[in-house]
Amino acid sequence: MILQNHMLKIQPIVREIVQTELEAYLALTEGYMNMSSYAHRIRPLVEARTKKQVTVTSLVVSLSRLRKEFKKENPLIADVAIKNITTRLPLSEIIYENTNTFLRELESLHKKISVSKEDFFTTTIGTTEIDVICSSYMADKVKKHFKMKPKVINHNLAAIGISFDPKVFSVPNTFFSLLSITARARINIEELVSTPTELIFIVAEKDFGKTVALFSELHRKVAK
Repeated sequence: MILQNHMLKIQPIVREIVQTELEAYLALTEGYMNMSSYAHRIRPLVEARTKKQVTVTSLVVSLSRLRKEFKKENPLIADVAIKNITTRLPLSEIIYENTNTFLRELESLHKKISVSKEDFFTTTIGTTEIDVICSSYMADKVKKHFKMKPKVINHNLAAIGISFDPKVFSVPNTFFSLLSITARARINIEELVSTPTELIFIVAEKDFGKTVALFSELHRKVAK
């Protein structure tokens, strides 16, 4: 009974520690964690939070229970079923300060610039900035329309659109699973654009081929 009460008190703290360490969470759920070694490492932290001495054995028992709990949950990183991959390049990004004057001019932008299905054009209105990402040949037209000086201009970008079934969108960690693919490959994401059936990665052109190859491999893997 004493051990059980002791476990109930340290269990939520151990859970919190593991959940804040991605590598530890994956190692525990996938079954390759050295629980004794990890228990030794987190022991000082658990003792500091519980304000009492904790044994390595009790931590190992806690980790074992957590593993069973986590195995019942949806995986943190899963293979997402991709329907299609679309690409657009070259792209340019033009960033302006968010002002009332700019917003008024934004309303008439589409009347002066025609966009075809083969083009890429998206506008994000943030709290302090407005971000325009478009096919590079349109960049001069955008700058001419707004007249005011952009804060930042980035060229040599590319878009990789990952399409999936609408049902996938409601699955927890879908975006995280897709982002983990580029994160493990150390690919910097310049911007993200999303709809209910598509997640679009904006990357530097130098990372375009590698990004397409990674998602193409996922597409083949899930389609088998």
